[in-house]
Amino acid sequence: MRAIDGGAVGRWSLRLDAAYCAVLGAGVALWAVPIAPAVGLPVVLVVAIGVAVVLWAGIVAWMLARLPLRRALRFVMLANLAAALAVAAVSLAAATVLVVLAVLAVAVDVALFAVSQAVALRTLPTAG
Repeated sequence: MRAIDGGAVGRWSLRLDAAYCAVLGAGVALWAVPIAPAVGLPVVLVVAIGVAVVLWAGIVAWMLARLPLRRALRFVMLANLAAALAVAAVSLAAATVLVVLAVLAVAVDVALFAVSQAVALRTLPTAG
């Protein structure tokens, strides 16, 4: 069995995370009017969340380019864990079971990014 290359996994995880956030955030911001009543939040807040997620995508890409990989992975992993909990909490106010499941699916997606980042951190060679 081949060993996992933590550096490669980490870089791919951060790239995919940034792309996912850019697409998801843009979609949420653009579709805020139909999303807001389904999740029980004001339209302005849903737009702000979408824009914030797009900005976060840029920050993740910046961290990947500028920070040591271990630091970027650790920071993004912790942010993803917090985001997964926040998204799961939003599902509590959702209007229908289908919306609850859709919101929980996003929370699982975000949590899986955190898992991939944890795997990458665990398999990165230790410094010194």
